[in-house]
Amino acid sequence: MHRLLVILSVLHVLAQSVVPVQAQVGIIHDSSEVIYTFGGQMVFTLVAHSEADIVKATLIVRIGDADRTDVYEVPVTPLPRLETKYTRDLQAEPIPPFAPVHYSWLLTDADDHTLMTEEKILFYEDNRFDWQAVGRGAIVAHWYNGDVAFGQATADIGYKALNQVSRFLGAQPPPEINVYVYANVDDLQSGLRLGGRTWVNGHADPELGVVLVTAAPGPEAVLNLERDLPHELAHVMVYQIVGPGYDRMPRWLDEGLAMNSEQQPRSELEIALNEAAQADNLLPLNVLCAPFGIDFNQALLSYAQSKSVVRYILDRWGSARMNELLLAYRDGATCEGGVQREFNLSLPELQAEWQSDVLEASPFSIFVRDTIPAIAVFGLPALIIAALIFAPKRRK
Repeated sequence: MHRLLVILSVLHVLAQSVVPVQAQVGIIHDSSEVIYTFGGQMVFTLVAHSEADIVKATLIVRIGDADRTDVYEVPVTPLPRLETKYTRDLQAEPIPPFAPVHYSWLLTDADDHTLMTEEKILFYEDNRFDWQAVGRGAIVAHWYNGDVAFGQATADIGYKALNQVSRFLGAQPPPEINVYVYANVDDLQSGLRLGGRTWVNGHADPELGVVLVTAAPGPEAVLNLERDLPHELAHVMVYQIVGPGYDRMPRWLDEGLAMNSEQQPRSELEIALNEAAQADNLLPLNVLCAPFGIDFNQALLSYAQSKSVVRYILDRWGSARMNELLLAYRDGATCEGGVQREFNLSLPELQAEWQSDVLEASPFSIFVRDTIPAIAVFGLPALIIAALIFAPKRRK
């Protein structure tokens, strides 16, 4: 009798613990993934199932922080199990290199059940190369040609350059900046697909926090990186100040700040500027508001003028006023409107004053301007010697 009571008690407990099996309700997402050929095509695949036929599949894609979202209705055969894919042509719809690709699927079955899959993120890396990575501070250096020492040197140079550019522009850097070092210009250009700008040695996507430069292990690697990294990092830092207004910024201002951030001199810029000034072939500043042309000589002059004008603004009004000018463009000012708001000058007036003060100055004033560091080191004797050299000669 006692044994019977125990058995009955056990059966009662088991009966209480049994949960009735419920039928599946709605759509179940089994898997989704993306594979791509860089610069070729990107294939989004999906597997899902439901008790009812799945009758509709929509792919939702967003690149980085872009305002626009791409929506693709993918044809399906109504079945309880769905295996489908969508192929994006990357030549017709290109994606910036190293951009994050956000994607998800919206599914509907015949019983009007819907499912939005969890958003996934793919980084569109240039997978033609086997990248290595190492970091220092906010800089993450990626490279494929060279040893770890080369990668670490890149990270160190980037770290130092970022600190210098941050102080120069008075801006706080983002938490992470990815620097990709291509071994040569051809590799970089084929990745960027810029079409014709074969003279470009670097590129920045400030919104993505991505910088692309070229350098190969060897004696000139450090010089190239010390020249190009500060330039491209300056674009990223200007974006930190201007934000979405970055796309409206005058190109002469953006590139001028970047050129003035470089640590290595470029003698070809001074030559191009002086030759254009002597030949009266300087470009109007309002022309330099827009992206520079692809003609090598005109582009070189565009960079040279931009660097000189920005240096003039910094020397005349100081970094605080420069920061206010940047904020004007953050607030939506036009190319000429920002200059008018901050300096009460039109672009032609700014250009005229720059030409008068910089390009038409006396040889002595140019000498003093360009040799201030030497005068600071060697003192008054250097200034006296310069005065004797450049003093006007008396006519006999």
